[in-house]
Amino acid sequence: MGMIEDGAAVTLFIAFGLASQVCLVMFFAARRWAPGLADRFGWLAYAVAMLGLPLSAWLFASDETEGLWVGPVLLAAWGVLGTVVDLWRRVEWRTPIRWRVFVPYVALYFWAQMFLWWPLWDVERGAWLCFLGLFTVNTALNLRGHARDARLR
Repeated sequence: MGMIEDGAAVTLFIAFGLASQVCLVMFFAARRWAPGLADRFGWLAYAVAMLGLPLSAWLFASDETEGLWVGPVLLAAWGVLGTVVDLWRRVEWRTPIRWRVFVPYVALYFWAQMFLWWPLWDVERGAWLCFLGLFTVNTALNLRGHARDARLR
């Protein structure tokens, strides 16, 4: 992986990473405290994630280091998979766990988050800390929401 230079690409990468985290926090918070709102606008989390595809294409075409384009493309892949299984086909894959969906869904989500977060250390420590905080909050809300869903069964 080459060095990441400052510039428009880095700024856009940071903005996309933080915006995706804010979107996830809002979705998981809505799922917890305003389920009707989450049901109505939850698709936005996947739509924002899919914006990573054109961003990745631009970063790749601009000859940016893979440290910048891998995270957005992984998040876009997660957004596509989530759209297909959760919105289009409405596959119940969480309970009981359907491993053929669960493994790629969780792997894409996790690795996308890591590849959006790790490069920030080298380019903007403040953004790295902000991402960490938002990721921690969205993960806690997500896990708590799934734990609550399991208790309701």
